[in-house]
Amino acid sequence: MYTNKSLLAGIFAAILLSRAAAAQTSSMQQLLSRYADQRFGMFIHYNMNTYYGGWAENRVDPKTFAPPNVDCHTFTDQWAAAAKAAGMKFGLLTTKHHDGFAIWPSKATPPTSSPYGTTPYTIVQSTVPTMDVVKCYVDSFRAQGLDPDLYFSIWDPNNGIGSQSGHNTDPGAIDWAVVGPYITAQITELLTNYGDIPLFVFDGYAWLTGHQQVPYQQIRALIRKLQPNTIVMDHNGGVPSEVDTEYFEEPLGVRVPTGNVTVGSQGQTVAKNGNWFWDSGQAASGYLSAADIAAELKTTEPNYTNFILDCPPNPQGKLDSAIVTILGQVPSSWTPNGSRAPLPAQPQKIEIPITAVSATATSGSPGPAIDGYNDGPAGINNTLHGTGHGESLWKSTGSLPQSVTINLGKSYDNIDMLEYLPQRHTGTTAGNITSYKIYVSTDNTTFTQVATGTWPADPSYHGLISPERAEFAPQTAQYVRLEATAVGGGGTSAIIGEVAVGSTGAAAVPGSGGVSGSGGAGGGTNASGGAIGTGGISSGGTSGGLGGSNAGGSGGRLGTGGTAGTSSGGVAGSNAGGSAGRLDTGGTVGTGGGGAGRLGTGGTVSTNGGAGGLGGSAGAASQGGASAQTGGTQGTGGTTPAAGSGGVPSSGGNSSSGGDTSHTAGGSSGTAASGASASGCGCSIGGKPRQWNELLLVALAAMGFSARWRLRAGGSQSRQTRDQATREDEPATLDL
Repeated sequence: MYTNKSLLAGIFAAILLSRAAAAQTSSMQQLLSRYADQRFGMFIHYNMNTYYGGWAENRVDPKTFAPPNVDCHTFTDQWAAAAKAAGMKFGLLTTKHHDGFAIWPSKATPPTSSPYGTTPYTIVQSTVPTMDVVKCYVDSFRAQGLDPDLYFSIWDPNNGIGSQSGHNTDPGAIDWAVVGPYITAQITELLTNYGDIPLFVFDGYAWLTGHQQVPYQQIRALIRKLQPNTIVMDHNGGVPSEVDTEYFEEPLGVRVPTGNVTVGSQGQTVAKNGNWFWDSGQAASGYLSAADIAAELKTTEPNYTNFILDCPPNPQGKLDSAIVTILGQVPSSWTPNGSRAPLPAQPQKIEIPITAVSATATSGSPGPAIDGYNDGPAGINNTLHGTGHGESLWKSTGSLPQSVTINLGKSYDNIDMLEYLPQRHTGTTAGNITSYKIYVSTDNTTFTQVATGTWPADPSYHGLISPERAEFAPQTAQYVRLEATAVGGGGTSAIIGEVAVGSTGAAAVPGSGGVSGSGGAGGGTNASGGAIGTGGISSGGTSGGLGGSNAGGSGGRLGTGGTAGTSSGGVAGSNAGGSAGRLDTGGTVGTGGGGAGRLGTGGTVSTNGGAGGLGGSAGAASQGGASAQTGGTQGTGGTTPAAGSGGVPSSGGNSSSGGDTSHTAGGSSGTAASGASASGCGCSIGGKPRQWNELLLVALAAMGFSARWRLRAGGSQSRQTRDQATREDEPATLDL
C-alpha cells in the first residue's frame, strides 16, 4: 500500500509526465504529412437530425434524441470496427451540428442572444442524460488504433449564433461579446476532456458566420493553446483561408483537382439520396458500392486528399447492416498506394491571423474585402441561393492603381504575410490582381512599402486551392495596404474576394495592442488589452483571461509580462505582472513585485513579496505577505524597484501560491481593472482543470518541493530547451 508521501510522489510524477507529453509537438509539415497518409476516414453524422429531420430551423424537444438506453460503447464500437474493416484510419464525429444540440454533457450556458433563453440544449436534457457519445466515440476509435477527430458547427442559430430565420439564408449579426463565452467554453470542453484530437473541423464558419464576427484569430489561439498538435479545417468550399487544410464538399460539386499537392479532404455520403444524416428512405435509395468507394479513393489519394465517407448511424445508434457489409468489401477493391511520393513541402501560410476591424479604399466599398466570408459557388457566403447576389467582392472604380487599407485596431509586431483571395465563382478572371504593392503604417499617415510582386490572373487552381500570398520581412504595423497596380483578364477594375494578414511563424504577433479592448469572452472587465497575447486572448483572454478582471495594457503577449503597475486579475487571484517578461518569465505569483526575470527567478513564490531571483530586476514588495511555506525571497539577486502592494495573502490565488502561475495580465502599460474574480474558465496550466494544479501544489507543499518545482517549471530551463517544446502555458504559435 502506498504511504501518503509515496502517493503524492506518484501524483507528482504522473502530472509531470502528462505535462511533458502535452509539451511535445510536431511541425505543421509533419502534422499534415501524417494526416495525408491516412487517406481514408469515416464521417459520422449522428445528432438530433438522426431523430428529427431538418437543418437548424428550430429546436425540438431534447427528448427527441433517444438512442437505446445502453452503454453507448455498444454502438460506437460498431462504428469503429466497421471503419477498421474498411481500411479507414480516422473518424469524424458531429459533436454539434447546426441546430446546436450537443451530444456530450456540455456545461456551457447558452448566450442571452438565444431565442430559447439560456436553457441548455444537450444530451443531458435527452432521454439518456448520463450518456456521453463523444466519450464513447473517442474510446472506441482509439481502441481500434484510429484517430478520433471532432466536428463542431460554429453557426448555431438556436443558441443565438447567427440568423435563425429562413434556413441558412442570412448570416445574421453576431455579438462576439455575447456569444464568445459559449463558443469558447464548448471548444475548451471538447479539447480538454477527451484526450488528443488530431483534427478539429468547423462548419458554418467561413461560409456563414464569417471569420470576423466570430474572430478566427481568437479561436485559433485557443486551439493552439489547448492542443498544439491539432490541425484545423473549415468546411469552406475548398480554400483553406487561414486554416491548415482544405475541405472539398463533393455533393456541392467541389472536388480536388488533378495535380493537387495541398493537403485536403473530400467529403461524400454513402447514401445515394445525398442525405448526411440517416433517414427512413435511405435504404431504398441505395448506397455507394465498394467499387464506387474505391474509385473515389483512387481519385483523391494521388492528390494528397483524404476521402471522408459519411456513414450515418440509424436511430438505434448503429450503422445499417448494408453499410457495414459494403465497408468490409472495400479492401478487396482498394488498398493504400505505398509508392506515392511523400507529401511535398506545404506552402507557407498565416499561422497567427489578425482579425481586421475596419478598412478603407481609394474607391469602391472595402467591407467585402475583410468580411471574413469565404464565398461559395452558390452566392454570398454560399447561402443566398438563387438570389443573384453572387460573391461579396471589393471592386475598384477609376484608373489603377487602386488600394484597400485594412485597420488591425492596434499595432502588431512580426506581421510578415498577406493573403489575397481573388474572385472564384464569377465565371471570369477580369479584375484579378496580377501586380501589387504592399505598404504598412503605424499611424495611417506615413506608409512604408514592404513588398511588390505579381500573381497569376487565372484562379482556376491557385484561387480554388489557396489564396495568393505575399511574404515580406517582419513588420510592426496597425495598417496594411494592398495596392493593385495591374489586373488580369482584360479588366479595368481591381477585385478582392478577401484579404488577410498575420504572421507565418512562432513569433508573437501583437506588439502594442490588439483588436478588442473591452474584454475577452466570459470573465471580468479588462482594461485596454488586446488580442492574442495582449492581456490574454482578446484583451483578457477567452473566458476573461481564464477568469478574473485583467488589466490589459497596450502590449505584451498572451499572459506574457504584465502591467507596469499592479494588475487585478489572473486566474482566481491578483497577479502583479512584470514590465517586460513572458509567461513564466515575468512578474510574480500573487501580488508580489516582479520585473523581468523568470517565474521563480525574478519575483517571488507564494504570496510573499521579497527580492527578485536569479537575473530579475524584481525588487522588494512593499507589503510582502508571509509565505505559506518559507516566505522571504526565492533565489538570489534582484535589484531595487518597488513592487507596489506586495503579496497580501487575501488577494492571492490558488493554494499558497498567491495566484495561478499560468496567466498574468498582459501589457507593458495600462492600469489595474477591478478586483480579482474566479469567473471564466477554470483552467490554468496547459488548459488542464485548475483543481489538478491545486492538488499538485498541495502535494508539493506537503513534500517540501513547491519552491523547487516552481524554479524548475519557470526558470531553470534554458531558452533553447524551452523553444524546442511547445509550452503548455501559451498557444503554440506564440514566441516564448
